Amino acid sequence: MNTSVPSWVGKVEEVNAMGFNRIARSTADPLLLYIGAPWCPPCKTMEPAFATAAEAMGTKARFLKVNAATDPQLLDSLKVAAVPMLLMYDEQGQEVGRLLGLLSAPRIAQWAQKRLDSARQ
Repeated sequence: MNTSVPSWVGKVEEVNAMGFNRIARSTADPLLLYIGAPWCPPCKTMEPAFATAAEAMGTKARFLKVNAATDPQLLDSLKVAAVPMLLMYDEQGQEVGRLLGLLSAPRIAQWAQKRLDSARQ
């Protein structure tokens, strides 16, 4: 097993508000946060696409998922009023993009990469 590759690479980590805040404060990795809900039909469609995008992007960003139904305080603090929502954070933890709506896996990866490229300029 290659220990130089972080355990999160290519995966979606499901976190609650406390987990998100802990990771956001402690990491120097770009974060892509997906906020969805079990009662939301577009979210059910986007969830597997988000997982596929996580695999495709590998080490470029850490993919996190929050359930909007169980973490309303986090949604309030992030000013998220609707789902599915993507929030992109750069290596310094600054929000560099947000997108409301359903995207395919290639479009999620493309959108995230564009935000990261813009943040680095």
